[in-house]
Amino acid sequence: MMSQIVTLDDIALKEKKSIISGPFGSDISSKFFQESGVPVIRGNNLSNGFGKFKDSGFVFISEEKAEELNAYAIEDDLIFTAAGTIGQVGIIEKNLSYSKYVISNKQIRVRLNPEKVNPMFAYYWFSSPWIVKDIISKNTGSTVPLINLSIIKSLEIRLPTKKLIQDKIANVLSALDGKIELNNRINAVLNRQLC
Repeated sequence: MMSQIVTLDDIALKEKKSIISGPFGSDISSKFFQESGVPVIRGNNLSNGFGKFKDSGFVFISEEKAEELNAYAIEDDLIFTAAGTIGQVGIIEKNLSYSKYVISNKQIRVRLNPEKVNPMFAYYWFSSPWIVKDIISKNTGSTVPLINLSIIKSLEIRLPTKKLIQDKIANVLSALDGKIELNNRINAVLNRQLC
């Protein structure tokens, strides 16, 4: 199988703001939170391990505030934690509860070029244990772990040169994830019945 090593910046859409940091902290602080509106992605929505995206436990901001911040995450976007628990990676999948989200001040959003990469393939690559370990090793913070846009842009990915191969790999991994999720739900039910 032929492959090439490219950076995340190489496979991002070539448009302004395809890779962005979240808004400045005071622009998205708790004083703007409300009962409903546009959900804000925070660290509790991402994981470093099993689970692509936790579609619950949100705080919300108004549509007007979301428009002002212009830090949206939509289907197929990758989300990285940039401050705190670095190494967390998520992807906005199809059929989630909301059509758009806003990233918090501690997140980085990457919008990929679907002609170059299958977004789910990229998610599996960047959430793999060895890449998470590499991301963690790039910590630039002293008291709070940090990574920045230039670190995210320079992350490398080995891509099969034929996109069809990426698609097949992503489909197999997604099917395995589905089976693991089903097994976990069955185990949870059994555990509740046994207790």
